[in-house]
Amino acid sequence: MSHATFQVVERADGTVRWHRRADDGAVLASSDGTYETRHAAMREVQRITHVIPSAGVESVDTHTP
Repeated sequence: MSHATFQVVERADGTVRWHRRADDGAVLASSDGTYETRHAAMREVQRITHVIPSAGVESVDTHTP
């Protein structure tokens, strides 16, 4: 069984993002914005890991007139 890992990455400009990566390095998810601190990004990762077991799947039709 593979395990996805969260990576918290500080960028050159000092902001922080997170990525969820598969064992093979593929990005499964990324933060939709940046965080001012590593602590803020880690707090968001903790929030996400808390809700993942109950997450559903939603299909969205983007071709609605």
